[in-house]
Amino acid sequence: MNERITSVLLIAVVALGAMTGVAAADGHLEVAVEDADGEPTVTVTQNDTAVENATVVVSVVDAENESYAGAGEYQTDANGTVGLEAPEEDVTVDVTVASGNESASTTVDLEAPDGLELDVEDTGGEPVVTVTDDDAAVENATVNVSVVDAENESYAGADEYGTDANGTVTLPAAEEDVTVDVTAEFDDRNVSATVDIEAPDGLELDVADTGGEPVVTVSDGDGPVENATVVVDLADDAGENASYAGTGEYETDSNGTVALPAAEGNVTVDVTASDDERTVSTTVELTTGEGDALEGTPFGQLMRDFIENISDRDGGIGGAVSDFATENNPGNAPDHAGNGSDDDGNASDAPGNAPEGVGNGSDDGERGPPDHAGPNGDDAEDDEAEADDTEEADGAEDDAEEDDAEDDDDDDAEEDDDDDEDDEDGERGPPDHAGGPGGN
Repeated sequence: MNERITSVLLIAVVALGAMTGVAAADGHLEVAVEDADGEPTVTVTQNDTAVENATVVVSVVDAENESYAGAGEYQTDANGTVGLEAPEEDVTVDVTVASGNESASTTVDLEAPDGLELDVEDTGGEPVVTVTDDDAAVENATVNVSVVDAENESYAGADEYGTDANGTVTLPAAEEDVTVDVTAEFDDRNVSATVDIEAPDGLELDVADTGGEPVVTVSDGDGPVENATVVVDLADDAGENASYAGTGEYETDSNGTVALPAAEGNVTVDVTASDDERTVSTTVELTTGEGDALEGTPFGQLMRDFIENISDRDGGIGGAVSDFATENNPGNAPDHAGNGSDDDGNASDAPGNAPEGVGNGSDDGERGPPDHAGPNGDDAEDDEAEADDTEEADGAEDDAEEDDAEDDDDDDAEEDDDDDEDDEDGERGPPDHAGGPGGN
């Protein structure tokens, strides 16, 4: 009987031991780390029940290269939790928990939250500062801009600002390249950045074809500037009587250009282009282009073209042709050649004037042609022949008479009549106004 009792007790002990092992297996500790992107929270449970006063140890895995302000030892609260600090930089940590004779551990990658962030865009134009917190725009954040090398550089945008509803601040464009510190503050947090701001490329202005229909082109470093304002005014030194139909205000097209009307006469104008508070100006001389057209063109061709252009003119073209020939004949005498009179308006010794004594009476009271005049008036004929040769060289009057014989002016007609009368009379000698017998 005793043996039977001993066997029963042995079976009971084995069964109890088995039951105790299951309980131990079912009752092990568990650890979890949540919200790794914000402020990490460690939670310790056993059988899905929070474990209070459990010990939590946090250590950095790669302590030589990483650091974490939240590394240390903690005790769980009544909820079985421990709140850790948000990391300043991404870090990998080991989290070990112990309670009684139980322990558990896990390895976690903690990521630094986005937090307050600062971004500066368009540093080559008008810089825009944007402040965000966890990717959300921060309104009313304080933004301070200061020049790094204030002794040698300056920036009109150095100041304190407040962000708008979009979390942004727009700064003025730099006049010269400059390096600035930009700091944003919000809710006792701050973030900074050092930024190189580049002065934007200025406007460039070009005026082409000033001898025809001028074309104004406005550009900058990025290419043509569309919708730039172009103002054309007469220059201060253009003269009181100067005028130009193209004065006014224009706007450039998609090619950055403005076409102006051709000038009717040579005139000096000021051209000013402006865009986005940038301005550039230039002064140009607009011409009719006639000078370029005349240069290198034979005089005879110029005369024929001129006559063709005015052939339908009322009242005859002789006077106009004569003026054109006088102004443009390459054989014209230089300006210093004189006009046959001295400064007092008296006759001089210039060619074509009668020598002294002729027609004015001499000391002996005799009148007549000069001594060197031949008996048949050869010198007079030579003078007339030279005048005719000059007219033929010019080509002006001859071409005008051929193209418009019916519209010859009165002077030409009278000249021809006088020549005809002289030929009929067959008389030769000094002209009627010359002194001598039969004269005045």
